[in-house]
Amino acid sequence: MHAIPSARPHHDPDENRAENDMDSSGMPGFMTRQPLLDADFRVIGHELEIDVMRPLPVLPGAVSVRGNQDELLLASVIDMDYQQALGRKLTLLNLDVDSLAGPLVERLPRESAILAIRPATPTPQLLAHGQALTRAGFALALDEVALSPGMAPLARECRYLRLDVGDNDLMGLCDRLTRLQGLRGPRLIARNVETEEAFNACRKLSFDLYQGYFFARARPATGRAMDASRLRIMKLLNLSARHAEFPEIESHLKQDAALTVRLLRFINSPAVGLRYPVRSIGHALLMLGHDQLYRWLTLLLFVHESAGQGRNLALLRNALIRARFTENLGAARMPPDLRDGLFIVGILSMLDALLGLPMSQAVEGLNLAEPIVEALLRGEGPYAGWLALAVACERRDPGAIGRLGASLGVDAQAVNLAHIEALIWAEGMDL
Repeated sequence: MHAIPSARPHHDPDENRAENDMDSSGMPGFMTRQPLLDADFRVIGHELEIDVMRPLPVLPGAVSVRGNQDELLLASVIDMDYQQALGRKLTLLNLDVDSLAGPLVERLPRESAILAIRPATPTPQLLAHGQALTRAGFALALDEVALSPGMAPLARECRYLRLDVGDNDLMGLCDRLTRLQGLRGPRLIARNVETEEAFNACRKLSFDLYQGYFFARARPATGRAMDASRLRIMKLLNLSARHAEFPEIESHLKQDAALTVRLLRFINSPAVGLRYPVRSIGHALLMLGHDQLYRWLTLLLFVHESAGQGRNLALLRNALIRARFTENLGAARMPPDLRDGLFIVGILSMLDALLGLPMSQAVEGLNLAEPIVEALLRGEGPYAGWLALAVACERRDPGAIGRLGASLGVDAQAVNLAHIEALIWAEGMDL
């Protein structure tokens, strides 16, 4: 695969010193993410946050410990590579009150940044900062728990209001929404949506955006037999895995024109980085070879049918970030003969959610290498730690991230750079 440059934030000298101090302190701040989805399962942005295992020292120039975390986060988002790839996607950032007036906030794109103000006492300074930002064109978000009579002037100017729906109390949620009707203006974001039942309930209540990994939960199997198109993809994967002759692979692929078009779209995506576009499957086979072809064939498992396409694409987007993240971190630290498996493990780790089957049944018939099977079925083997680290970054578990990073020999800076680069890379895929 053609690598793209690491997404290193473009800092001022003072910010570079802060980053170096952070590294030398030994107290990591890990970037975590959660997708923002609309009612059709489209991933329209991400919430990014810096989480820590233990308190960070306050760096020179930072107003608070929270300010430290905010500066690291803002520096990543104003990076030019990030903006070029994800500038059209929403980026939700939880910021401390003191960070709202910082110079880095001014460098955020007003059309896509959402500034979620952490709960705080409604001081005149907070209200002034918030109102100045809205006048400057920034979108602000408030959490329901932060609402108080003193926050009403700012709440009326906020573009978003976030409600935690993790308790799954539908009647209580209806009552909460009734009490908020006086605000009228803000769009509603449902936080901690962890089941499709909660998602469907919030959708009926006219929420606008949804945060959580509800789409990645394995659903009960429908009882349907696996369709012919997906079976064909599995046959193609096995042909590629055993390095069958290219004409044989091409003849099977050409039996499904839709698969052929999809595969060519993937291979010609900017994220792949081919110098010249691939115009035919024969050309693709010659350019990529069996191992690279295999990884792109795995993507077709998610997108070959129209039923549930929105959810499938959300799953694929997340699987791509996982796959690239594990590959970014693990490739230089593993034997050459195992490196290609990092990407495959990341993609296939969401196959059970896609098919609504236990993972053991989901991978049946794929003839996977034993190290991949170990990681997917038992959480063991050379790939298991890298996959677990990717999942911990999604689950916003800084303790697990720190423990896994230490066991794998990667620090917070390496994890964060790999995470940002994976977001950038996945956005370049033509889905």
